Amino acid sequence: MSASSGRIHVLGLGNLGRLFAHELALQPKPPAITLLLHRQGLLDEWEAAGEKIEITTDGVVSSSSNYDVELVSQTQEGVIESLIVATKTLNTVKALSSVRHRLTYNSTVLFTQNGMGTVEEVTSAVFPSPSTRPHYLKSITSHGVYSLGPFRSVHAGLANVTIGRAILPGQSDTGNPSKSKSLIDRIVSSPGLAAREVDPQELIRLQIEKLVVNAMINPLTVIFDCKNGVLFNRASIVYLMRLLLAEASQVIQSLPELRDDPEIASRFSTQNLETIVLDVAEKTAQNTSSMLQDVRAGRATEIDYINGYIVKRGKEQGVECNMNEKLIQLVKEGKVIEVEDTKSEFVPESWLEVVFDVFDVFDILSTASSLR
Repeated sequence: MSASSGRIHVLGLGNLGRLFAHELALQPKPPAITLLLHRQGLLDEWEAAGEKIEITTDGVVSSSSNYDVELVSQTQEGVIESLIVATKTLNTVKALSSVRHRLTYNSTVLFTQNGMGTVEEVTSAVFPSPSTRPHYLKSITSHGVYSLGPFRSVHAGLANVTIGRAILPGQSDTGNPSKSKSLIDRIVSSPGLAAREVDPQELIRLQIEKLVVNAMINPLTVIFDCKNGVLFNRASIVYLMRLLLAEASQVIQSLPELRDDPEIASRFSTQNLETIVLDVAEKTAQNTSSMLQDVRAGRATEIDYINGYIVKRGKEQGVECNMNEKLIQLVKEGKVIEVEDTKSEFVPESWLEVVFDVFDVFDILSTASSLR
């Protein structure tokens, strides 16, 4: 077997892909980095951007240009050792299929996207055989990044990255950590990413916490058309969040991969999840959620990999998620509702009157609070 080249390929050059590539390229002794572009138009944009990535942080522009570039539409040979996948979740299978012939059992694939379920989809559709399947890593990214145009982004919210080996649901941890060590070490040693490695079980817990935060904030900002910080100023929306969280909590605590986890009951209680969601909403109060940005730009959202994942896993465990299903429906319909219509949109007439009463009580308390 030939010695490792240490080269890292990046697939998906949106905001996260740019951030990862840029921070890796700024290392004192950077690895060789290849940007994988999926269409000719992107290559034209790359040339128009001066063949560099620009990231603006606190008003300071930093650029990096020591990249190789390949069009995946052109037949390329050579094994990809380390691949960072930063595409939208809904494009992952198609994107990885385009380079499948270059990935082997000795390759490592890092998934950087929001949501959950992508790894399972990729395994089923692209790498069904364990003997040829690459090693999987997953990262959870809290950085806030938005675009200024092709290959130019603003790093607006400096936060952190958590990275670890991804274990498929229902499977034991039989992976070889050394196979992915080179890519993990490169990510962790990039100061701008502020990354840390965790074990696979903690990675799952953190993934689920991030999923729940996204499942509450993102779609609710879409249907109420507001910034994160405005969302929970009305008690009726807070109560709606609690109904959504109650479903999510029940699903999470029924998952086979967490059933023997001693932390599950306290860590994923409705109350604790609410504390986490409200804390993130407060810290990102001025942000426009990525899902609301997608809707406003006419792009497809990733809701099937966020609330859709909760509903899917709930069905597997026999847990009904009517509220989350309704929220998915509203987002897909592009419907914006008024706060005072929350009750009528989410509570069927067949439900108990007490549910109406609780919404009414919260509306009254909200109004009283605003008059103080």
